[in-house]
Amino acid sequence: MVTSSRPDRRSPEALAYRKLYKTALWQATRLAQLQRKPLCEWCEAKGLIVVATVAHHTEPLRGDRARFFDPSNLTSLCAPCHDTDAQSIEVRGYSKAIGEDGWPTDDRHPANR
Repeated sequence: MVTSSRPDRRSPEALAYRKLYKTALWQATRLAQLQRKPLCEWCEAKGLIVVATVAHHTEPLRGDRARFFDPSNLTSLCAPCHDTDAQSIEVRGYSKAIGEDGWPTDDRHPANR
């Protein structure tokens, strides 16, 4: 058995939400989202065709359990968009994406202030 030596630094609230991802209701909600919109919505906006594998909560939950299962709060994303851009936006408040001109594309990025 392998155990992680790294402590889980999530808040108690976040740890409680992690359990919701294992419920049958979430699995059905996720599947319905990915069937409704099977392509990564962010890649599509850039003219790319990439299969979505993540049902991302568009607006942070902030303790609202009902929004966890709300289909109108979901966006279909590929894993790279979710694991880099979406997480950056949630943590920093802006995207780190860089445009073709070499400048950040998000108006909220500090370089654009």
